[in-house]
Amino acid sequence: MKKVPIAGAAIILAFLVSVFSSCAFNSEEDLYGIVECDISIVTWENPIKEILAKNCVPCHNVDLHYNGVRHDIYELELIVVNDGRLNGVVNHLPGYPQMPYQLPQLPECERLLINIWIEQGAPEN
Repeated sequence: MKKVPIAGAAIILAFLVSVFSSCAFNSEEDLYGIVECDISIVTWENPIKEILAKNCVPCHNVDLHYNGVRHDIYELELIVVNDGRLNGVVNHLPGYPQMPYQLPQLPECERLLINIWIEQGAPEN
C-alpha cells in the first residue's frame, strides 16, 4: 500500500472539513434576509404609502402622472382602488398593463399587503 505524504493528507483533510462545514442548516431568513410578511395592520399610512412611494410614485406623481394616475395622495389613490385598476395592474390581471412598468412584479408580500388593503376598503389610518 502506498503511503500518502502528511502534507497531502492535510490538504485532503482541510478540503473535506471545508466542504462539510459549509453545509449548515441555515434558515431562508439567515441566507437571504427574507422576513415574515406582517399583515396585522394594513393602512394607507403603513405600509401601503411606502410601497407605492417606492414602486409607483416615480412615474405617477404631481409632475409626472401617466394615464392621469397618481399614487402620491390618498384621495387620488382611491380612484384606482375603487375602479379596480390598482388590483389589476399590481396582480398582472388580463386586460391591465403590468406594473411596475417594464420591471418584475412586486414581491409577494407587497402584493399581499396591497390586496388586503383593497379588500379591507383601503383604510387611511
